[in-house]
Amino acid sequence: MAKYSVIKEDIKQRLISGEWTEGYRLPSSREFAQYYESSVNTIEKAIKELTEEGWLIRDSRRGTFMNKEKEIVQGGTRLVAAFVFGIDNPVWATALRGVEDVLFLRGYQLLSSSDDRNLEKLESLVRGAVERKVEGVILSPFMSEGHEEINNRIFSLLQDHGIKYISLDRVVYNTSIPYVTSDNIAGAYNLTKLLIEQGHKEILFIKNSNISTINERLMGFKQAFVDSGLPYSHEFEVLIPTKYEDFSDEFADYCELLEQKMKEKSFTAVFTANDQIAEAALRSLQNLNVRVPEDVSLVTYDAENLNRRIKLNVTGITQPFYEMGQCAAGLLLNMIDGNEDQLFYGQVCKSNIYIGETVRSIGP
Repeated sequence: MAKYSVIKEDIKQRLISGEWTEGYRLPSSREFAQYYESSVNTIEKAIKELTEEGWLIRDSRRGTFMNKEKEIVQGGTRLVAAFVFGIDNPVWATALRGVEDVLFLRGYQLLSSSDDRNLEKLESLVRGAVERKVEGVILSPFMSEGHEEINNRIFSLLQDHGIKYISLDRVVYNTSIPYVTSDNIAGAYNLTKLLIEQGHKEILFIKNSNISTINERLMGFKQAFVDSGLPYSHEFEVLIPTKYEDFSDEFADYCELLEQKMKEKSFTAVFTANDQIAEAALRSLQNLNVRVPEDVSLVTYDAENLNRRIKLNVTGITQPFYEMGQCAAGLLLNMIDGNEDQLFYGQVCKSNIYIGETVRSIGP
């Protein structure tokens, strides 16, 4: 689609949403050009066609206005809700900015809330969104103990009210719920290869659950060993289950159990499945008087988020949460508009490796 057509459609949607009411002058072509990062000529072409179609009236002295004679029928509330684990968490705040930036361009408003990793609160938030007649919902489904019943109620509630919804950051197994996530397999593969290339062959993979994102990271971890011609043992896998994904209330017990596991194993590096597990691993290693990276190297997912909280500069994966938020919003709006692809299931965004100071090369 030509750029002027995209701009034209976006201006039309903003008119429909009521952004410019009767008598309110629209921005000038030059202002529009700056906003859309386009040329004035491209804007003029879009405005000209909108005027010819009766959406706008142009006055050489006063400016451009919405045509009050144009019948505008707004199909819905143009509200979208997004529920994340914590708005104050920089990772999720970044995702919400991505969502909001896409919604704004299409004339939608975002209702966002923290569910605080509480299933009952998430269900209550979704019911409130349904009462406000939102047209779509973006959420990160829970995979904690006892999640299935409440998740199924949430999905059924949205489906019964004809509300489109999409899963952010994880795949809900045994369903066809559309999702947006990062390339967990490739990201973990590349991060593991980095350790292997530095001479590490005994690497612990530490996790606290079997949710889709963590299982995908474990798959990438395993594949890196296979492709490097190294023997793989399930002894490398350390699973210490927690009741909730966010195990802040279980943190001390988790560290104690992890210390016991570490005492039983021989390893030169640690790969943690997320930043909270990394924090626990660092605490456990410190309690065992093991230095990072002098004695043991460590890498993690969401290293950037971890490095905001601790002094150590940890190497690891940075997930593209802003892009993931943008993709989730774009896909959701396509579903709302009835343009969803029946064959569509999910979208994967590329992550990056952040090189910190927690990996040390060791001899052959």
